[in-house]
Amino acid sequence: MTNIAATTAYQARSQGQQKKTGAARELGKDAFLQLMVTQMRYQDPLSPQDNSAFLAQLAQFSALEQMQNLNSTVEKLLALQGAARNLAPAYLGLVVTALDQNGQQVEGEVTAVEFAGGQTRLVINGKNCALEDVLKVTTGGEA
Repeated sequence: MTNIAATTAYQARSQGQQKKTGAARELGKDAFLQLMVTQMRYQDPLSPQDNSAFLAQLAQFSALEQMQNLNSTVEKLLALQGAARNLAPAYLGLVVTALDQNGQQVEGEVTAVEFAGGQTRLVINGKNCALEDVLKVTTGGEA
């Protein structure tokens, strides 16, 4: 059961904070926890919230925290992928040892860089090799 006093108390506390815009306005795990604690503080003592509802809220809090952690990890992964994509042209003209699509080692000069299907691929001796399959990189003549 929601209590108007609880909502008012939370709003009064929030108004003292600086106004946020954009994604920062979304409720995070701290706001969710504050709402849950405020709800418990102002619940009716004659008809308290049952344990299953409280456990459901804790599960929601845990799920929210895990989703935020997953989102953070995916953002970092996408940033790394973008960085690798931007650095791939630096391999042009270098002698590279890598694994081709069949798992065979290919050694030679990188003659092209291809971006297809969300992957960055190096062209070595006419064979496509994924950037993550590079084993060794040397300057020309040091293979």
